[in-house]
Amino acid sequence: MRKIFKNKVVCIILGIICLLAALLFAPIWGFWDGCPWKDWGTKIINLLIAACIIAYLVLYLAKKVKAPGKRVIKVLTIVEFALLSLIALGCIFSQFKIINVSGACQIFGLILWTRGAIELFRAYYHRSDSKEVYPVWYLAVSIALVTFGTYCFAKPFIQDIVILWIFVVSLLVAGILLLVLAFNKPSKSTSNRKK
Repeated sequence: MRKIFKNKVVCIILGIICLLAALLFAPIWGFWDGCPWKDWGTKIINLLIAACIIAYLVLYLAKKVKAPGKRVIKVLTIVEFALLSLIALGCIFSQFKIINVSGACQIFGLILWTRGAIELFRAYYHRSDSKEVYPVWYLAVSIALVTFGTYCFAKPFIQDIVILWIFVVSLLVAGILLLVLAFNKPSKSTSNRKK
């Protein structure tokens, strides 16, 4: 990765791609009726949500499914895995209404609620096992996840347009930083002359 950022040409190309993507995805094209990329920003938000859910499923939840544990908790974790997989598919194939959950804040709330609910079940079933002590702080975190997830799902406080603007500004900043990084580096010929 460092070799990529050390190469001046690669930094310039990546910077230009980031700037063009920020321009295309920005929700500023409402004035032009025939604009072919007018709704690309909303589509990319759905793809970003799907990518985040898939990363969560692969990096975290798959390990929870494979880990040994109580049968009820394993079944609930598999149900959570299946539900989030359906939501990710619904974000990718938005023309099919697989699960009627729309908006990044509602999806985030649903993810928090399911994780918190399963952890509450784990705390309940942990009582019968006297070998280990269930940490109280983890129970408090689980209750907070359920509460905040319910709030996010019932009353979404972040609109998709805000998330889109955050993504566009991030692309813009990344593009500018890459171009600044590329043009601030001395070329090999000038550095050899100084030696």
